[in-house]
Amino acid sequence: MPPLGYRRTVVAAGESVVQHAGPDGRAARGTLRSLALLVDRLATLGSSPDGAQGGSAATAVRDAMRQVTARVREAPVQCRIQEQQFVLDGEPVDRGLTRDDPLLSTLLVRCLSLGVGGITVRQGAAPAELLTLATLLARRRAADDTPVTNDTPTSMSAVAEQQPRELLRSWSVLVTPADQPGGHRLATPLDGAGGLAAGTSSMPSDADTGISAAALRGAGPTLVRLAAATDDTAGRRGVDALVPLIDQAEFRGDARLLEQVAVAAARQAHVVAGGGGRLALERVMRRLQHRSSLELLAGRLPYVEDRTMLLELLARAGETAVDILVKQLLQAEDGAARRVYFDSIVQLDIAGPMLFDLVRDSRWFVVRNAVALLGEMGVEQADLAMLPLLQHADDRIRVAAARSLVRLGTVKALQGLHAAIDDASAEVRRIAAVSYGLTPGTSGMVRPPAVRLAMALEKETDEDVALEMVASLGKLGGADAVQRLFRLAMPQQSAGDTGEASREAWLRIAALEALVKARGSAIMPHVETLTNDADPEVAQAALRLRG
Repeated sequence: MPPLGYRRTVVAAGESVVQHAGPDGRAARGTLRSLALLVDRLATLGSSPDGAQGGSAATAVRDAMRQVTARVREAPVQCRIQEQQFVLDGEPVDRGLTRDDPLLSTLLVRCLSLGVGGITVRQGAAPAELLTLATLLARRRAADDTPVTNDTPTSMSAVAEQQPRELLRSWSVLVTPADQPGGHRLATPLDGAGGLAAGTSSMPSDADTGISAAALRGAGPTLVRLAAATDDTAGRRGVDALVPLIDQAEFRGDARLLEQVAVAAARQAHVVAGGGGRLALERVMRRLQHRSSLELLAGRLPYVEDRTMLLELLARAGETAVDILVKQLLQAEDGAARRVYFDSIVQLDIAGPMLFDLVRDSRWFVVRNAVALLGEMGVEQADLAMLPLLQHADDRIRVAAARSLVRLGTVKALQGLHAAIDDASAEVRRIAAVSYGLTPGTSGMVRPPAVRLAMALEKETDEDVALEMVASLGKLGGADAVQRLFRLAMPQQSAGDTGEASREAWLRIAALEALVKARGSAIMPHVETLTNDADPEVAQAALRLRG
């Protein structure tokens, strides 16, 4: 177990164990266009009748899925929709390019119609996640998706309810709503599991919180007096009046009153900085560090529009705050609330001992949450705690551990994933295949041998996993990897070579692309020979690669 209060290791540039491709303008546009193609083909499949046309559309969707997966495999996607145009990695896409490209133009219209403000896709996102994203963008706005007018809210919970923070969320994909002056939003956005996204849960009323309007009005003058304090004497007087209110709120369990006091004190601390009244404010901050107060404040997090001030206060409590938030996460019955607590723990960026203890919990969902948090926070020392989970009987825990280990990218994490290439779960095998292709840094790790990966590919039955294996063989680039890719890409040489007879075009094309990545121009003479291949799809791919 790492020392108490451990934070992730900050690594200097060039020393990261896993190196990812940086953003590239043309690559980002290509990825966006491949997503647009998948969305278009999904829309066509949804509108086509059963029969031959439906079967043809399904094949076209599968081809588009391979394209977008291959694109995302190489680089992440950061896309915003601002002023009715795409902005990729901070650079606006030329309006003329979008207008002249029917796929991009249609995708932009769909995003605007659905109220999408941003799309973020991590590098190496799973095909299932990309399909969920494309399905969201391909759907038609239903009658019950009419935008909701944001009337003047009567409570803070109303504000939170009318401003969803996510339209779609999974491990590697995040879709956020557009910021609209009128507060228009999608009525029931879905998360990756098909549940309501953050901001769409029902929020408690003032009656549910037990807060009286009189108590809130009574706190008003005191908070105003605190905000007006410009010297230590005035600040002390304001705090003297404020501390009893905190005591009363804590005793009654008035979480909302305590929240208003805490936010006002935190904001005032920013205003005075190191000037007059700061010492008095510290007394309030210390009073709010009582565990009972922190628990009440943590309970308000899902219902607060701006959580920054509360998180600043919770951060001062260190591991105590993490313990409280983790318990809230495990007890929350609402998916939106669970997302808030998960993100809050990640923002605090403090890996307390409780998270390491939960990795050994008997409940699968508790282990999954703990592993996901440690991976998201980049706690590199957690690799030793996660590696045994790759042998767990529950595939949900193995998948969560594999995802977090590949995020950590330490030498031990990647080596453990290499050994999981024969796992019973297709998703674990896919992540293990990805780990073979990750570039090691300067920590002493050598490239893994391609033999085991090539042997696993021989018996792989899942198409998505096979594609990841082929791509990683190309990234390894050794003699064994190139030899195996060459056998896959080239046409069958003899009638006795029955092991290669069932190869499909998609596998040959993937092997050909991996060869080009591994050997570059040195492989072009062989690519040239395939421009006249008997399979028209392979021939077309060879022509494209030659160009």
